[in-house]
Amino acid sequence: MDFKTFLIKRIMMSFFITVTLITLAMAIVGRIFEPDMTFGYEAFFSPLIFGAIASFPMLVFYSKKDQSIKEVLLRSLLHFLLLEILILSNLYVFGILTSPSMAFSLALTIFIINLAVHLVSYVHDKRVAEEFNSALKHLQKKIQDTEP
Repeated sequence: MDFKTFLIKRIMMSFFITVTLITLAMAIVGRIFEPDMTFGYEAFFSPLIFGAIASFPMLVFYSKKDQSIKEVLLRSLLHFLLLEILILSNLYVFGILTSPSMAFSLALTIFIINLAVHLVSYVHDKRVAEEFNSALKHLQKKIQDTEP
């Protein structure tokens, strides 16, 4: 897969799924740890900013050649570690982390969001592959039916 296709298909899809799940997580975690806090319009930028930050580690998955299972697992682990480090360090720098329990909850939330993003991507890719295979079978059958 070339880089442009990877950027559009993988990273952009991951970004939009991540932003949606971050928004949901912010609502849930916010209600637990800061239930009386209110936000201004600037709060709408947080999911977009953290979605962009979360998209950078996706670059570890880019490869021009097919990867072995071991390589995929290693890259997945590296991606997860980079994701946790980038997001939690940004939360700490901006003073959003107020307690160790909140840091743990957010680390767990990042893990869950990461799993959900990969699950949604897997389901999407599987559906596309099934549609592609079905179209190929239909084309093969059509070619066989037209041969003398």
